[in-house]
Order: sequence, then structure tokens, then C-alpha cells
Amino acid sequence: MDPTRRRIRKIDRDAQRFVARALDNTHLSLSDYDMIHTVEHRPGITQEELRRKYAQDKSTVARRAAKLEAQGYLERRPHPEDKRRKQLFITEKGRAVRNAKVDAETFYFEWLTAELSDQELEALCPILDRIQLRSRDERRQEFVHLLEAYARNHPREKA
Repeated sequence: MDPTRRRIRKIDRDAQRFVARALDNTHLSLSDYDMIHTVEHRPGITQEELRRKYAQDKSTVARRAAKLEAQGYLERRPHPEDKRRKQLFITEKGRAVRNAKVDAETFYFEWLTAELSDQELEALCPILDRIQLRSRDERRQEFVHLLEAYARNHPREKA
């Protein structure tokens, strides 16, 4: 039984819905924002690296990158060592929309925690830090340990 009853996911989903409404003039999906965010933090990332990171097919990543380039959020450039590969870079417009998303998220979470006392926040934040660091560390290892544990506990039926 999940002791959190998926509350973290539910809060995250509400935050995403708020951000989407607050920034409705951009008409970007959450996946678009994720790509912009990743490109800002990893300038020059290739479409193939994004494909692996997001576990999406090549054409999906290429279409999304082309769309974001056409809208002026990203710039695709040929890789200096292999002209067939494309590297992605954020534009000023992309940086501005990413910052607007961060501002909206910050506003939402400040509102969400506004009724908590300083003592409650002091208790909550270290726990959230531990959970987030555990999640981040496993993600950076491409969920290898978690996927192994999941497979052991959820065997697939053979087709």
C-alpha cells in the first residue's frame, strides 16, 4: 500500500495544471517545457540524447524540436563532428518562457505552503529534500535499480 496515496503526484499534477493556465498564451505542452528546460541546462544536447532521456522515438523528438525551433524557442544546429546530427540550443524567447514557467511554479508553491507555520516548513523541507534526492539519484542512473526491483515484483506474462 502506498502510504503517500500518490499525494506527491496529485500535487504535482495540480501545479502543472496551474502553470498551463497561467501561461496559456504560449500553447506549449508540458513535454515542450521539459525539452526547453533540458536544452537550457544542457546546451548542445543532441536529438538522440533527448530521445534516450525521454524514452521517445526519434520522429517524436525531431517533430517537437522542429516545432519549438519554428516557434523561436530553440535553435537546431548541425553537430560539428557529424552534420547529420542536430544539436539544440535555447533562444532568448525559450529562456524567457522557461523563466515564466519557473515563476508560475514558484508562485504556486509559495501559495500552497503559505498556511504552514515556520515550524511545519522546517519539518517538511528536509523530508522533501531526502525524497527528491533519492529520486534524482536513481533517475541519473537511468532507474536501473528501480526497474530491476519493479521487474522482480511485477513479472510480465509471456505473450
